[in-house]
Amino acid sequence: MRDGLVPIGSVLRPHGLAGELVVYPYLNDLAYYGRVREVGTLQEDESVRWHRVQHACIAGDRILLQLEGYRSRDALPALIGLDLHVPRAELPPLDAREFYWYDLEGLSVYTQEGDFLGRVVDFFPTGSNEVLVVQDGPREALIPFIGEVILAVDETQRCLRIRALPGLL
Repeated sequence: MRDGLVPIGSVLRPHGLAGELVVYPYLNDLAYYGRVREVGTLQEDESVRWHRVQHACIAGDRILLQLEGYRSRDALPALIGLDLHVPRAELPPLDAREFYWYDLEGLSVYTQEGDFLGRVVDFFPTGSNEVLVVQDGPREALIPFIGEVILAVDETQRCLRIRALPGLL
């Protein structure tokens, strides 16, 4: 997260000829994207470029987004592959035991016995659940983010405790 900004999706490709974008959403609440009025993209010089959202709609498990000033497919290549960001204060509230990915990034991961496994460096969805990628040097572990495995997330102490099920590690 940079300067209070949170990535909410990644631009995958153009859609149609009128400048719409296909966005891979990072949030489960797809209806949220219809309420977003402005998104930021991080530029090479570390600045943020803000884009006004003209409309957004759900298209299966993706979002179709139209940004102001982008009226043709030819104007879109510079956005492909970029993450779209919003200020953290604009994110929808979460229920208990729900987390945003950026809140988990960098957490130290320990087994219930207290063994250090590494730090959360990435995550990916699998369809049934998300998986945390935990690294300690060259060692990597894939930890399913499910109730059976995740025992506790302590954002204050910046750590996560897991139950190491047989065959997990």
